[in-house]
Amino acid sequence: MTEQQDLLTPQENPDDKLSTGLQVLSFCIPLAGTIIYFSEKGKYPNKAKAACHAALWGMGIGILLNLIATMARGGN
Repeated sequence: MTEQQDLLTPQENPDDKLSTGLQVLSFCIPLAGTIIYFSEKGKYPNKAKAACHAALWGMGIGILLNLIATMARGGN
Protein backbone atom coordinates (compact mmCIF):
# COMPACT_ATOMS: atom_id res chain seq x y z
CA MET A 1 0.00 0.00 0.00
CA THR A 2 1.35 3.42 -0.87
CA GLU A 3 1.65 6.36 1.46
CA GLN A 4 -1.00 8.23 -0.50
CA GLN A 5 -3.55 5.47 0.14
CA ASP A 6 -2.74 5.60 3.86
CA LEU A 7 -3.58 9.31 3.92
CA LEU A 8 -6.98 8.92 2.25
CA THR A 9 -10.08 9.02 4.39
CA PRO A 10 -12.26 5.88 4.37
CA GLN A 11 -14.78 7.60 2.07
CA GLU A 12 -12.05 8.38 -0.51
CA ASN A 13 -10.19 5.07 -0.32
CA PRO A 14 -10.97 3.00 -3.44
CA ASP A 15 -9.96 -0.21 -1.59
CA ASP A 16 -12.68 0.40 1.02
CA LYS A 17 -15.49 -1.09 -1.09
CA LEU A 18 -16.79 -4.63 -0.70
CA SER A 19 -16.78 -6.58 -3.96
CA THR A 20 -20.04 -7.94 -5.35
CA GLY A 21 -18.87 -11.52 -4.81
CA LEU A 22 -18.18 -10.91 -1.13
CA GLN A 23 -21.53 -9.15 -0.76
CA VAL A 24 -23.31 -12.20 -2.18
CA LEU A 25 -21.25 -14.49 0.06
CA SER A 26 -22.07 -12.37 3.12
CA PHE A 27 -25.78 -12.44 2.22
CA CYS A 28 -25.94 -16.20 1.59
CA ILE A 29 -23.66 -17.17 4.50
CA PRO A 30 -24.06 -14.60 7.30
CA LEU A 31 -21.21 -16.17 9.28
CA ALA A 32 -18.85 -15.25 6.43
CA GLY A 33 -20.14 -11.66 6.57
CA THR A 34 -19.48 -11.57 10.30
CA ILE A 35 -15.93 -12.80 9.79
CA ILE A 36 -15.34 -10.22 7.04
CA TYR A 37 -16.74 -7.50 9.33
CA PHE A 38 -14.41 -8.28 12.23
CA SER A 39 -11.36 -8.78 10.02
CA GLU A 40 -11.82 -5.52 8.05
CA LYS A 41 -13.41 -3.08 10.54
CA GLY A 42 -10.14 -1.46 11.61
CA LYS A 43 -8.59 -0.77 8.23
CA TYR A 44 -11.62 -0.67 5.89
CA PRO A 45 -14.71 0.46 7.84
CA ASN A 46 -16.95 0.92 4.77
CA LYS A 47 -16.13 -2.58 3.54
CA ALA A 48 -16.86 -3.98 7.00
CA LYS A 49 -20.15 -2.11 7.22
CA ALA A 50 -21.28 -3.42 3.82
CA ALA A 51 -20.45 -7.00 4.84
CA CYS A 52 -22.35 -6.57 8.10
CA HIS A 53 -25.42 -5.16 6.34
CA ALA A 54 -25.42 -7.98 3.78
CA ALA A 55 -25.14 -10.57 6.56
CA LEU A 56 -27.98 -9.00 8.53
CA TRP A 57 -30.22 -8.84 5.44
CA GLY A 58 -29.42 -12.45 4.62
CA MET A 59 -30.18 -13.57 8.16
CA GLY A 60 -33.44 -11.61 8.28
CA ILE A 61 -34.67 -12.93 4.94
CA GLY A 62 -33.67 -16.47 5.95
CA ILE A 63 -35.71 -16.21 9.14
CA LEU A 64 -38.66 -14.77 7.22
CA LEU A 65 -38.55 -17.59 4.65
CA ASN A 66 -38.40 -20.18 7.45
CA LEU A 67 -41.45 -18.64 9.12
CA ILE A 68 -43.38 -18.67 5.84
CA ALA A 69 -42.40 -22.30 5.18
CA THR A 70 -43.45 -23.32 8.70
CA MET A 71 -46.83 -21.60 8.37
CA ALA A 72 -47.37 -23.17 4.93
CA ARG A 73 -46.83 -26.66 6.41
CA GLY A 74 -49.38 -25.98 9.11
CA GLY A 75 -46.94 -25.59 11.98
CA ASN A 76 -46.22 -29.32 12.39
